[in-house]
Amino acid sequence: MNGELSTPVPTSTLELLDSGPTAGAICSVLTPAIKARLKELEPGQVLLVRVNDPSACLDISSWCDLTGNPLEGTSEQGGVFSFFIRKKEST
Repeated sequence: MNGELSTPVPTSTLELLDSGPTAGAICSVLTPAIKARLKELEPGQVLLVRVNDPSACLDISSWCDLTGNPLEGTSEQGGVFSFFIRKKEST
């Protein structure tokens, strides 16, 4: 993962930083949590999702492709992965 030169400014943040005994089980709640949080935003606004589960990289990218919500940028720092998801425009 690499950072973007111009990182989008998030309107809201969703953090799922699970380090307990169920670490790695984030994927089962990740996309429903993203969907719920995006419902609270206006089209065009950006949601910052922060997770420490490396498997989320593929999950989030695939989910964005399937739903049409653009993945505007990604980064990784200290084992925490950040994803900037722009809520798609209404159709």
